[in-house]
Amino acid sequence: MKFTSFSAAALAAALLSGSTHAGFPDEDDSRLSLQLTRKLSNNDQKGKHNDNDNTIDLIVKYKNEEGHTFADSFDKNGKGRVISQKRHTETITAKINDMDKLKKDPNIEYVELDVERHAFPNMRGYEVVAGKGGRRLSEETPYGIDMVNPDSPTPRLQQGENSIKICVVDTGYDNGHEDLPTLVVENDGYSPYGDDELWNEDGHGHGSHCAGTIGAIGGNNVGVTSVNPISEKFSFFIGKGLRNSGSGSTAGVMEAVQACVDAGAKVVSMSLGGGGFSQLAYDQYEEHYNIDGVLIIAAAGNGGNSGYSYPASYKYVMSVAAVDSNRNRASFSQFNDQVEIAAPGVAVKSTLPGDQYASWSGTSMACPHVAGVAALVWSHFPDCSNKQIREALIATAEHPGAGGCDNEYGYGIVNAKAAHDYLLNRGCDFSVGETLGGCNQCVECTSA
Repeated sequence: MKFTSFSAAALAAALLSGSTHAGFPDEDDSRLSLQLTRKLSNNDQKGKHNDNDNTIDLIVKYKNEEGHTFADSFDKNGKGRVISQKRHTETITAKINDMDKLKKDPNIEYVELDVERHAFPNMRGYEVVAGKGGRRLSEETPYGIDMVNPDSPTPRLQQGENSIKICVVDTGYDNGHEDLPTLVVENDGYSPYGDDELWNEDGHGHGSHCAGTIGAIGGNNVGVTSVNPISEKFSFFIGKGLRNSGSGSTAGVMEAVQACVDAGAKVVSMSLGGGGFSQLAYDQYEEHYNIDGVLIIAAAGNGGNSGYSYPASYKYVMSVAAVDSNRNRASFSQFNDQVEIAAPGVAVKSTLPGDQYASWSGTSMACPHVAGVAALVWSHFPDCSNKQIREALIATAEHPGAGGCDNEYGYGIVNAKAAHDYLLNRGCDFSVGETLGGCNQCVECTSA
């Protein structure tokens, strides 16, 4: 790669040296290098040939207030944007030539490139759109709802009496949609991107589609139903981790997740990825999982290969693969040893902004099925921990093949009633083993 000077190249090497993690491949380092190269190249095209004029977005973890003040002093606005006061993390925009000083300061624990994250795209070829003038004479039950919560041979599992808060970290939410719960603008969401990117608006559609699978209103004779059709029995919080364009920053996603946890969310659904491993994001999600008791669920990725996508491939996150209506793995669904569970992700019908509906495909569509089921099951067992809910989901997942666990389906397709019955029989007193993720998450678990 070509950098504008040795100091910029040295900075890139220093930043990228912290981007890999034991047990995960480092192939994503090339993406980080490419993003940094593009940043410098864009500045060069604007006539900025001096490294001291180039700026770069960073995530900083400081050890103490001295470190916080020191990091702020490098920000172009004189003050960084806080990600988490508790974890001493913030994002700053700084000059490249100042970064070496920042990394070497004894009051700074970690510095990381703030890279782009994005909504996994709708996999083209399966779209079916129905607007207000379309054929919507009655409410539809998308096939995915029947697959993850079948109504035979036993009745479909109904929502429990304990409301669980579910956070969707995505492109926003079409507040006011005819088939989505109406949320309180002042309380029920957060956007780190300012007034031009409101959480209660969704200029992309991806976030509203995911939210509809989790909690579209049932029994109203319009649109579609969902995993949690009675809006009074659960609650949403929306973290606009991605802009209306469908992309956002690592820091923006981390801020959105933190806002979810601060608001009391127990389940976080993230149908996004890109940018490779982030140590600071890993540390944050570990704390949310082990200390805050939050279950984080993410889409495995749409590359159709064995690559690791993040956040799904962090061991403190459940990675969700996609299957079609015949329970076969979707060709685009990524497969690796961190894939833990599967759900419908091909031609999934759900809500879009403007009282619209469409069938989209992707592991993005599979992820909210699992998040919705997690909340549904948890509503019956509020005393269970996030780790116990996770085990119930994977221990009772239905593998389409010979059973067990593999890189394509994980433990199998999530099943709400089976997970409920598992906890009904075991209660919430059992211990859970070490968190490893994927097929190592529960070595004693077998498919139902």
